[in-house]
Amino acid sequence: SPVWDTCLSLAALTEAGAQNDHPAVKQAVEWLLDHQIFVEGDWCDQAPGLEPGGWAFQYENNKYPDVDDTGMVLMSLLRAGVHDKEHKRKRVNQALNWVLGMQNPDGSWGAFDIENNYEYLNRIPFADHGALVDPGTADLTARCVELLAMLGYDATFPPVKRALEFLEQDQEEDGSWYGRWGVNYIYGTWSVLCALGATGEDVAKPYVRKSVQWLQDTQNEDGGWGE
Repeated sequence: SPVWDTCLSLAALTEAGAQNDHPAVKQAVEWLLDHQIFVEGDWCDQAPGLEPGGWAFQYENNKYPDVDDTGMVLMSLLRAGVHDKEHKRKRVNQALNWVLGMQNPDGSWGAFDIENNYEYLNRIPFADHGALVDPGTADLTARCVELLAMLGYDATFPPVKRALEFLEQDQEEDGSWYGRWGVNYIYGTWSVLCALGATGEDVAKPYVRKSVQWLQDTQNEDGGWGE
């Protein structure tokens, strides 16, 4: 997971106060930009004409960039001031356009594909943990919403508006959200709450308060959380 680890490390450095001209920050930025993918992958079947520009989780996986890594990389690059440099801003915009182009019609985002909801594929004997389908999920949708909020897009921006509607509808009865790419409800819930906070959502809304209460109620006696 070198891409994922590098972008999280870059985010940690900048959040801890490392300046954009710090050697470690500059090296991480250049490394991430060097691993941006500009070749078409399998996602083109569902998004013909969409220009590539995402990132993958690992080395040499040009056919399968994913929205989750791309969103995290972009947020890390933005924290490092890449958007302020004109020659690098084009790279950010290309990746952003790819993310926007990967949104599902219902407002959600999956990881690798658009509208890959063919559940019958999971009945194939070698289907591993449901990996043959790629539905839109709360955790990935939240990641994209948080990214768009960082870029200044609020709830009036149509992709954000549709995503927020999806998230509210996707909430579990107990107030949590299921995250597919982490374990699982705690991961999904904090991801969504971060996104809602970034967009300036009214935290007094019942569905937001319900999710906060769920997190409080699931805290362990020792102060931690686990699932």
